[in-house]
Amino acid sequence: MKRTLILLFTCISLLQFNACKRDTGPSWDVGIVLPLAHASLSIDGLLTDSLTTTNADGSIKLVYSTKFLGLETDTLFKFPDTTVANVFHLPVGYANLAPGSFLIPPSTPTQTEFNVSNVEIVMGILSDGLMTMKFKNDIRKRVIVQYQIPCATLNSIPFSVTFLIPAAPDSLNSSIANNTVSLAGYTIDFTGTNNDRVNTITTLFTAQIDPTEIGNTTIYPSDTVSANSAFSNIKPYYIRGYFGNETIQIGPEETSFSLFNQIQSGSIGLDSLKMSIGITNYLGMDSRLTFNGIWSRNSNTNQTVQLNNSLIGNPININRGVLTSSWLPVIPSTYNFTFDNSNSNAKALIENLPHKLGFDVTLVTNPLGNVSGNNDFFFSDYGIEATLDVEMPLNLFADQLVITDTVIPNFSSITFKENILKGKLTLIAANSFPFDAAIDLYFIDVNGNTIGSLVSQPNTINSGPVTLSGGYLVSTGTANSQLTIPLSESQTSDMLNCEKIVFKANFDTNSNPVYAKIFASNHLDINLSADFDYRIGN
Repeated sequence: MKRTLILLFTCISLLQFNACKRDTGPSWDVGIVLPLAHASLSIDGLLTDSLTTTNADGSIKLVYSTKFLGLETDTLFKFPDTTVANVFHLPVGYANLAPGSFLIPPSTPTQTEFNVSNVEIVMGILSDGLMTMKFKNDIRKRVIVQYQIPCATLNSIPFSVTFLIPAAPDSLNSSIANNTVSLAGYTIDFTGTNNDRVNTITTLFTAQIDPTEIGNTTIYPSDTVSANSAFSNIKPYYIRGYFGNETIQIGPEETSFSLFNQIQSGSIGLDSLKMSIGITNYLGMDSRLTFNGIWSRNSNTNQTVQLNNSLIGNPININRGVLTSSWLPVIPSTYNFTFDNSNSNAKALIENLPHKLGFDVTLVTNPLGNVSGNNDFFFSDYGIEATLDVEMPLNLFADQLVITDTVIPNFSSITFKENILKGKLTLIAANSFPFDAAIDLYFIDVNGNTIGSLVSQPNTINSGPVTLSGGYLVSTGTANSQLTIPLSESQTSDMLNCEKIVFKANFDTNSNPVYAKIFASNHLDINLSADFDYRIGN
């Protein structure tokens, strides 16, 4: 019987009508033809996070850039948490003091040195930082305390806070008060009161009996008024000093390399490639950097390829950045190293189809010592970074190169799926790539699990018509291919219960072992339709 669209609509209408009442009549099978899915594979689907440029002849050049090394400034220096203690004790005997009397009069500030080694900090601007103060009062009168950090200023105003500490409830118990203040935004001079020290915080603590109290009070030798100030989470936005002659090991570690994430398996061979590593130093400090190793790793095969070049193992002297008054506070020093077919195995590094880029780096700070006279500097957002740039014409050969595209099937027009028995799928492909592709289908459920798969025999999508041009295999048009995939009842059930369909394309140029040139117009379009046997009635 010839299947027509009129018969299809008639059958579905009868089905919906019969579903509303008990069916005691006969049943019959009809055919339903409907589109299920569309997939399109282009060069953008082959390679992720990349930029493609079109050459004058229409061929594609790929440009990819990734940051693979970053030295954060907290690797160089961290302020340790530090506590400053200020305590009042009556020197001898007893004292009878009137309201307003000073217990700790204004005097010489306390100088406390941060416990850091091989680093000499003279100045900093804080992006964060807390000072937690714990006050203790043994006196039976209220006490006013003033806590100052003369070396810390915000908008040119020195840090100063004043608190009223309650009186001690009795002779056996103390009054305790706590307070936390933020130091964010403060500029701190770490050179002490006479500007002859480093790593030093200067504080001043005064305490007096509240002038509004009534009557004198007796102070005993055991009575104290104290303030413990704990500095924590001190983070500088800008810092100046000398950061020492230190050796810092960075790695071995790996970072993500996402260019080939769409490629599931297989291998490629590239005609040529240009790769460069750029180093940018924003630190106001001379350094010496050595790449002990750079490698790529394919997570699927676990194959690792080490970069071979004179850069590996040889120290690079890195000049300091220069302060500027523009929106970018530092003019960095920059270095660039280029790798190609003539001086390295960079092509093999990328042909590995890596998912990870690894590095092992040694950094020596101030290799010549304190030549700046404590004028090294850094900003917290600007350290040392290295980027890897890859530029390659897409002239390649593919060996079992697998890429995928995932689509959501169109099942919305099917009612009463349980009435579908079996059928077949028709896959129509238009391929203008200069290589064949074999297509497999996978059914994915709502949880992301594969619940079924289909492989047609044969399952080859023909390449576009090809010719040799300039020694490269190029496609001159589009070839159409049609595959028919029979469905059993279980395969039909798997497909109808899936949330997604994955098209897996396996590209191969082994039948023509020359480099294929990829053009912007190359694509593989796939249309999938279903021809179902549908039962109406019992």
